[in-house]
Amino acid sequence: MSARARTASLARASRPRTRAPRRRARFDAHRRAPTPRGRADAVRTMAADSNNLQRVLVTSRDGLTRELDDDVDAVVLDCDGVVWNGDRLIPGARAAIEALRAKKKRVFFATNNSTKSRAHYAAKFASLGMEVSKYEIYTSAYAAAMYLKQRRFDEIEEGDDAEPRGEHGERGGDARQKKVYVIGERGVMEEMEEAGIDVEAGVYDSVRCTGRDWEEMEEWLDPEDDVGAVVVGSDSAFTFAKLAYASLQIQRGALFIATNPDAGDKIGRALYPGAGAIVNAVATACGEQPEIYCGKPSSFMLDLLCEHTNIDMSRTLVVGDRIDTDIAFGKAGKAGLTALVFTGVTDSEQLREKCLLADADESLADALPDRAIGSLAELVGLTFNPDEVCDSVSDVDTDVNIDEDDMLRAFPVSDAPLPEWSQYDDDDDQFDQTQYAPAS
Repeated sequence: MSARARTASLARASRPRTRAPRRRARFDAHRRAPTPRGRADAVRTMAADSNNLQRVLVTSRDGLTRELDDDVDAVVLDCDGVVWNGDRLIPGARAAIEALRAKKKRVFFATNNSTKSRAHYAAKFASLGMEVSKYEIYTSAYAAAMYLKQRRFDEIEEGDDAEPRGEHGERGGDARQKKVYVIGERGVMEEMEEAGIDVEAGVYDSVRCTGRDWEEMEEWLDPEDDVGAVVVGSDSAFTFAKLAYASLQIQRGALFIATNPDAGDKIGRALYPGAGAIVNAVATACGEQPEIYCGKPSSFMLDLLCEHTNIDMSRTLVVGDRIDTDIAFGKAGKAGLTALVFTGVTDSEQLREKCLLADADESLADALPDRAIGSLAELVGLTFNPDEVCDSVSDVDTDVNIDEDDMLRAFPVSDAPLPEWSQYDDDDDQFDQTQYAPAS
């Protein structure tokens, strides 16, 4: 630790500690577990100054039981903020899913999280005591792979002098396939591989990209083997070099595909940066917007689900914790009913603010959820206890192996130490790399 850092640390330690002012109590269904009568009274009080909020908020202790029994055949659930937060189950979520299945409802899961594949999510569900097939799970990573498959990125173009295919269908001669450059993690990579799409390695192990690097990059790119698309999702190893490479490929004509627009996901009490932050960086760098967001709120993923499962959207309930993605997703897909829960990103006060705006401007009312309730458990008429100790992926005793490898492990790189870039002399084209070679 530097002298300046030690001084700052000591200064902080010497400050008198004061208790943070207590916030004014407000009704928030996912933070309290009042009696049914007390909860209903609190809801009515909160909704008194908004007609839209009175219409949306559910006060019955039975939740949406009537609608589920009479109007719903299928339920599409978001995962983060509805079933779990991070690696820990939300109280009552597992029992709620069991209750939905007991009612003979077809249950599917749609998530904008592109860092994990459907197989990984199936393993996560299993580790938390729920049997879910990967074919009941739809992710923005899978949707991106299916979109590119529709655009024929999985097909191999045969050249005039192409040699016959190998025993396992491998290419020969000048047979070519469009490549895809991915800013993302293993979930996207695995879904691309399963769809038969060729992923360009690009600059996965690079951090910086100087002006000189940029010029050299343009020179060594093969015009006969251009990247046909750039897919951008959440990437915890995002670097300036990746930003530059993606921007260059898009400027050279590659399609710009985004997994989802979420700016962040709630982990703990704060928002962890999401795919949307990286997508916006790429869009700013290249001067173009994505051709499509394959995940929510685009209806593409829901259309995909309908095509695979033949569900009737007019009798489908879509449940999520975000108005701008989950609820908009259901509205775009013409779902029969949408429901917002308060166990994730959106709390009741934020919904109240949107309802007040809709009271003043009727055109905003269409974006509101049809129903809003504290949790998935309450939605099916179960008691919600926010203090319930729930299972976590990290502490559940299970034989299911969930591989947490990141993108760098998916694409191994040299263990050699990175060069000290400060040693590079901009006035000298010669760069002595021998001094940075790994010890033999």
